[in-house]
Amino acid sequence: MSTTTPDLLQSFLDEAWETVAVFEQAAEFLAIGRHEPLVVMAHRLKGSAGLYGFPQTAHLGALTERILEGAPRYTEAQREKVVEFMEQATAVLTTALENIAITGKEGPVGLELGRLGAAALIQELTALNPEAFTLPAENEAEPPPLPPQDGGVVAELVRFHEQNQEFWDFFAPETLENLDLASQALLQMEGGKAEEALRTLFRAMHTVKGAAYSVGCRPIGTLAHRLEDLLVEVREGRRAWDPETAQVVLEGVELLGQMVAVAEGKDPQAALTLPQALQRTQGYLDALLGQEPASPTPTEPSPPSNPPPQNHPSRTALVRVRIERLDALLNIAGEVLAARSRLELLVQRFEELGALLETARQRLLRTTADFEARYLNPRLSPSAEPPQPPAPQNTLGKTVRELFTELEFDRYDDLNILARSIQEMTNDLSEVGSALGEQIRTFRQETEGFGNLAQALRREVGRARLVPIERFYQRLARQVQQLAGPKQVEVRFHGEAVEVDSVVLDGLSEALIHLVNNALTHGIESPEERVARGKEPKGTLTLRAYAQRNALVVEVSDDGRGINLEALKRRAVEKGLRTQAEVAALSPEEALELIFIPGLSTAENPSDVAGRGVGMDVVASTVRRLRGELSVETREGLGTTFRLRIPQNLVVAELLLLEVGGQKLALPRESLLTLLSAPRGQLEVVYEGGPVPILPLAALLGLAESETSEEYALALVEGRGGRWVALAADRFIGLEQALVKPLGAPLTALPHLMGATLSPTGEVILVLSPSGLLSLTTTAPAPARAEAKAPHHLPILLVDDSLSVRKVVAQMLRKAGYPVVTAADGQEALELLEQQPFRAIVTDLEMPRLSGFELLEEVRRRPHLAHLPVAVLTTRASPKHRDLALELGANAYLTKPANEVELERFLRAN
Repeated sequence: MSTTTPDLLQSFLDEAWETVAVFEQAAEFLAIGRHEPLVVMAHRLKGSAGLYGFPQTAHLGALTERILEGAPRYTEAQREKVVEFMEQATAVLTTALENIAITGKEGPVGLELGRLGAAALIQELTALNPEAFTLPAENEAEPPPLPPQDGGVVAELVRFHEQNQEFWDFFAPETLENLDLASQALLQMEGGKAEEALRTLFRAMHTVKGAAYSVGCRPIGTLAHRLEDLLVEVREGRRAWDPETAQVVLEGVELLGQMVAVAEGKDPQAALTLPQALQRTQGYLDALLGQEPASPTPTEPSPPSNPPPQNHPSRTALVRVRIERLDALLNIAGEVLAARSRLELLVQRFEELGALLETARQRLLRTTADFEARYLNPRLSPSAEPPQPPAPQNTLGKTVRELFTELEFDRYDDLNILARSIQEMTNDLSEVGSALGEQIRTFRQETEGFGNLAQALRREVGRARLVPIERFYQRLARQVQQLAGPKQVEVRFHGEAVEVDSVVLDGLSEALIHLVNNALTHGIESPEERVARGKEPKGTLTLRAYAQRNALVVEVSDDGRGINLEALKRRAVEKGLRTQAEVAALSPEEALELIFIPGLSTAENPSDVAGRGVGMDVVASTVRRLRGELSVETREGLGTTFRLRIPQNLVVAELLLLEVGGQKLALPRESLLTLLSAPRGQLEVVYEGGPVPILPLAALLGLAESETSEEYALALVEGRGGRWVALAADRFIGLEQALVKPLGAPLTALPHLMGATLSPTGEVILVLSPSGLLSLTTTAPAPARAEAKAPHHLPILLVDDSLSVRKVVAQMLRKAGYPVVTAADGQEALELLEQQPFRAIVTDLEMPRLSGFELLEEVRRRPHLAHLPVAVLTTRASPKHRDLALELGANAYLTKPANEVELERFLRAN
């Protein structure tokens, strides 16, 4: 029986149940030739079960590992035997884990395995393929301990990564995930949730230690083990959690992360300092644990100032994907394969129809050629004879049948035969044409279905790369506390659950860190200065993330001193970047754009992390590279907000194609608010109760004005500073999903160009940046302020999963004078409700993600939304649906099709 503490026992069970989940997929892994994950899990089970005092389970893990190691040498029939054994081992392991969870004892694991017939299976396998079970030599039964490393810990880590890449693909992501949990727990220790945070921190270190020892990564396992020992003393009350202990644990967690990066060759700078930092941290741990310092390790040779490049191949970044998402991907992939088979069948039918058409054409050609030879040019006919003079009519000697034939109207001569043959061929061609048209219609339907499957597959693949932004928040929180120094700063994070494409997040991290550094260095004042200004001594730094129109929006706000526009203008003149006349003519919005000029900073005392005039330039270029938008809002003495809007998908973008001056251009879909129209020459258009200036794209881009169109096609966009602008084009071509490629030099320097794409005909289409277009004009329009809207101009939120219903009802409401914002389901509606005010809600009941009933319940539950009038518009006319909706707080219950009079009555009454 194990004497393991309950927390450790639960850690073992969690790991072991993961092993069961992987073992249950043994048939799939072996079918595709991937036995390594199974070997890794069996090896981990062997080590962890032995460590926790369950020897029979450890032996089961060792036996399973040994059988799986021979998988590459098994035949197809032998693999089926292995799958059968894995089913038996999984069943026995499941029973053992249930026994451990209930009684703490593993039970007769070996007897159970024998009872299921595993011994006979193993004997059969060894008899059929003895080479697969050849044991290593005596001195190789256990992997030899690594000798003192020639290059120290760095070389040992790099060597382990090179020699164990199949293990590293599983080990590294798990380690980094646990280190993120440890970092979050350290923050919670400071925030007052000590007991729960300490348990999380201990479990994270325990898991890292066990995983490292299981795969044989000694440096990471040793350090994690020492940290776990220290945490055991804290948990058992033998040591207090004081700043010294917290600092040592923090340094240890950071060192573990550096070890992973050094092993992968991603951090050459850390490789230079890792040996000394590791020795220092181990010394601190020895002192805290009351142990003698460990014997000195071989001296790490000082690496050259410029370390040579790594020769091992670069590893692809990994993303951990939930199993349900992988299942969805596999299902869609299967549907795509089935659709491909149907398309191939249709192609075969097209080929058969083409052969029939060719046969009919050849018949027609032969008949026509024969006709020409006989009658149009009879002299060319080989059977032609010299014309004879007509013989006198003589009926003597003729039979009655011959006489009748001469009187018959339907004469069966060559002309009649030709006419009938052409008529038959015409009928044949008509039948073939009709069948071909039917097949083409079927082919088009299959093509549309195939396109829908491809779209679904792309969406699921995109979702598989999503990670919560909370991971970045955790890393940033610790850095904020270090950079704040003597300043008192409270960090607030919002939208932790928002999922972001991992590629987008990686590209955005540097820009966000620059903005945080800028806020801490320039924005938030010292406690003394804040008190003198009448503020709380502790400043506030807020990071907020949310999704909006297929884009990720991240806001970095501080309640500091704001941006001094006069100082910014003065510094631009002093550095020769602008003239005095130029800065004097700038509006406040245009003056804010100066902060993005390279080399310009208002900081009097630059530091290592900010104030050198490069941070904002890096932010702007990063956002531009990610095809995003960047805006700034500031109020002197009250604070500054940077808002970054980045498309969620950097590979495939949804574009609005438009025509300006005979040239095709595109705008990103995520930047569009709505599409409107206005007479050509009009200067403003009204949207949501306020005037929005019209900017003709032809004038901005220097293109010729259209002389045929009498109306502008308006794309309402939001640029920097929240400005709403109607970009005027000659006509809209339509929405299209396309690959957007970045532009090369020197076009990258043009702020109004975001990238380019190719049309199906091979034409290059430039993708415009709305904020960059606004920088081309010197007359900056005033920002549209939502808070200035009168209540009766607030939009109606229309929620329905049917695009047709949304279009028809929205058109009906707009014709009645109501602005409308649409949502495809209840979840999207809730997100919109948190972003802007609305006058009323009109919602369907049956919708994906969040139904109308759930939306109604959520609206009435939230205090700031409970006042909104809600009308249900549905096809469900039964009393039980109506009663439930009214019980949940609906103000009206309307049935489809929508009645304009009933909608108007509801809106006027509310």
